[in-house]
Amino acid sequence: MTFVKFLKLMKLNRLDLSGKPYLYSRRGITMRLTPLLLLAVFAGQQLLAQDPDTQFKIFGHLTAAAEEVDGEYASNFSLGEQDLFVLSQITPRISLLGETVVGPNNVEGHGGSGFKISVERARLKYQHRNWLSVIVGKMHTPVNYWNDVYHHGRLFFPTIDRPKSFGLSIPIHSLGLRLQGQNIGGIGFGYDFVVANGMSANDVTDGSAQKSITAAVHIKPEERMRIGFSAYRDRIFSNMIGSHAGHSSKYHYAMGDPNFYALDLDFELYCFSFWRNKGKWETLIESTWNRTAISDTNDPDLTGGLDSLGTSNNYTMYLFASRKVTKRDGIYGLFDCSSYEEVDLHLKSHRQYKFGLGWSREFSPYIKSQIQIERYLGVDGYEVPADDAWELKFRLAYCIF
Repeated sequence: MTFVKFLKLMKLNRLDLSGKPYLYSRRGITMRLTPLLLLAVFAGQQLLAQDPDTQFKIFGHLTAAAEEVDGEYASNFSLGEQDLFVLSQITPRISLLGETVVGPNNVEGHGGSGFKISVERARLKYQHRNWLSVIVGKMHTPVNYWNDVYHHGRLFFPTIDRPKSFGLSIPIHSLGLRLQGQNIGGIGFGYDFVVANGMSANDVTDGSAQKSITAAVHIKPEERMRIGFSAYRDRIFSNMIGSHAGHSSKYHYAMGDPNFYALDLDFELYCFSFWRNKGKWETLIESTWNRTAISDTNDPDLTGGLDSLGTSNNYTMYLFASRKVTKRDGIYGLFDCSSYEEVDLHLKSHRQYKFGLGWSREFSPYIKSQIQIERYLGVDGYEVPADDAWELKFRLAYCIF
């Protein structure tokens, strides 16, 4: 419906562009309307006239595991996360994405037992052009390929587990404002710039003027290939993290630990990602370099005795490669390592390695099984003891409409 037709429908005989109100009367009801108000009413009518294309999906998974640690054996069955995923195309330019997860508490990165409900994503996106979209809400922090592409639906995971960096230095979520561009030019250039609440905040409030900053770029030199680099900066207040960071595992200092210091820390993270899926082969390489230092906002009386600790330099590396054996079956291997220095005040020092081999079977686009054998090793002499374990895992992941 055009604006002129709208005026005729309202039975208005003239449009006063001077901004002066004119009278509209119908069925004994009299209103004074201005052009601005008319435009607002027309825009609202057009928005309501749209029929949103909304998709509802439920993702879930079941797991079983057996492990051997220092001659001791254990096994378990587990009900994994149940993920409600909603995507609604409200208008051609406006979309809404929501993701709510019911997941177990008794996994690394959480405390207590049983299950909890968590709003993982709730974001509104306005796409002006391919070179500019504006996104507001809670989103995955676009620091690397894994966190930017995969959500909580294990159906799409190439392996059973996330890279270890997600329990260490990766700030998984951001709540704030994001500017994004995609598929710009012949090399498929893309960018993301995010200003958001910091890692010490939660989903309700930040309580600080300090915000986290994420800047990421990537290119797609050929189809099904992406190379990316990102930088992330934040300040962790009192060495405490909230709901946006993944580093709340056994590697993170907590109140009561002998080496816990309630100091403000400057946190920097730099990530590199390479992904390629060509023919029968898929490859993913992701590395992070993290630097944590004592912030100059601290009281000098509290930090005077800690100067010798200096600044930590930590890294993680994740390598994954898979090959299709049949149309539905594939084999894959992975290598995952992390190294954190003893001078780090936020995460406990360790040097650990994980090797894995797996088999994946897609029964349909909506159900997939994986079996994976893993070997854990490490270096002694750090705060977190070296792993020395074997583990066999099985997962059945599914999607329900």
